[in-house]
Amino acid sequence: MAGPALREFEALIAIPGKLDVGPHTKALIDEVVRCARAQHFLSVIVMAAALVDVLTHEGAEAIFEEAGEQEGFGLSMLRADERRALDRLRGMRNRILHYQGPSEGLSGHASDKDYLQAQAEAAIKAVLPLLELQEMY
Repeated sequence: MAGPALREFEALIAIPGKLDVGPHTKALIDEVVRCARAQHFLSVIVMAAALVDVLTHEGAEAIFEEAGEQEGFGLSMLRADERRALDRLRGMRNRILHYQGPSEGLSGHASDKDYLQAQAEAAIKAVLPLLELQEMY
């Protein structure tokens, strides 16, 4: 999987120290890239959703504890369409991890691979705006 979102993702992480993220986030970033390169589309989706969770909470505890806010760092800075993309990512992750009957992309049909590849690309694209908020200038 070498789609435009992965190329943009890799360009964003290419410069060491460019992103202000902790070790948990760095590990997940590396895992997303490895899974995408290996075309493990289900894993890309699950790991991208985990990356969103960590990005929104890592380092935010001290900032938001004092203010009494529940939302993690950065989500309030995203546009509505970017937040919807994260909601779709969470929904896809949930369909993968919590079986509730047949689901598109997990049906055993030949078209599943193409669908899952598109979903993995969308997952990486959904993470980009949140990751860009972590850039050091």
